[in-house]
Amino acid sequence: MSETLKHSPIWGNVTSTIDWCEENYVQSSFIAEFCNTISNFSYVFVSFYLFYSLRKIGISELRFKLTMLGLLSVGIGSAMFHMSLRYDCQLLDELPMIYITCIPCYSVLSEPLLYYTKSRRQKYLHMVENNDETTDENSRLIPNSNSMKPIEISKSYEKFIIALLSGVSVIMTLVYYFFITDPIFHEICYGLLNFIIVYASVCLTKNFIKDPYVKRNLMKSSLAGIALFGTGFFLWGMDRQFCGEFRTIRRDYLRLPLGNFLELHAWWHIFTGIGLYYILTYLIFLRVNLHNQFKGDVYYGSNYQMRWTGPFKLIPKLTN
Repeated sequence: MSETLKHSPIWGNVTSTIDWCEENYVQSSFIAEFCNTISNFSYVFVSFYLFYSLRKIGISELRFKLTMLGLLSVGIGSAMFHMSLRYDCQLLDELPMIYITCIPCYSVLSEPLLYYTKSRRQKYLHMVENNDETTDENSRLIPNSNSMKPIEISKSYEKFIIALLSGVSVIMTLVYYFFITDPIFHEICYGLLNFIIVYASVCLTKNFIKDPYVKRNLMKSSLAGIALFGTGFFLWGMDRQFCGEFRTIRRDYLRLPLGNFLELHAWWHIFTGIGLYYILTYLIFLRVNLHNQFKGDVYYGSNYQMRWTGPFKLIPKLTN
């Protein structure tokens, strides 16, 4: 949806397959979509803040570091895309979204407790309630085996999960680049990966977190994150569906700078950035509480807590 430009674009003609509702080069010659660009700061801020917060309390697993690095790359890539509206920068926005989502997807799919049958879950919970600890630090849980020592899944199965998600990422990339360039394909793939994460993590929370205080904090953080994502998605949909109406309101009634507050795709960035903070905090705290019961586990004996801070105590924060 190209419009009359108020500034001469330095990035050349639009080559992306998407041109959002925000009018191009209205506020700057250097930034095609001003609000959609600067709103990506939410991803950058969350990535740095979570990395610093986890380092401060001693949580340093590689999976979490890679997740924060991936989130940072999404923020930068998305800003470059909205700044230039070039197709190559569009790929720097969309493809890292798939890659980073594969990391928490791997994290939940590699949780050994996810593969416990109902009867084995009951035995596991009995062990936890009676403080029956495993003493073999080298024991391994192979999915669907008779082992009752949930330290980690077999290395071969973990490698299978990594290979599977890597293959999925490569296939999605090739299909999206060479065959199906419609952004709907990317959105479906991204949604499916997130569905796997939510479904698996909810199963783990429901079946293996029995401390009511811990479970309440986990559910509160996850539901808040999902609600924020849902709000952002709703605003994004409104931006698409009623673009003409919103443009008229911004041009004829609000004007600049008030019109910036009605750029709803920018609000998608902000709401999902904040939502990611809640969801990632949930996933990290869930992993800690799944692995603090048994000797040999990465968080054995740890006492991490989720506390609610900020205005009205609405912001979750992990402490030790």
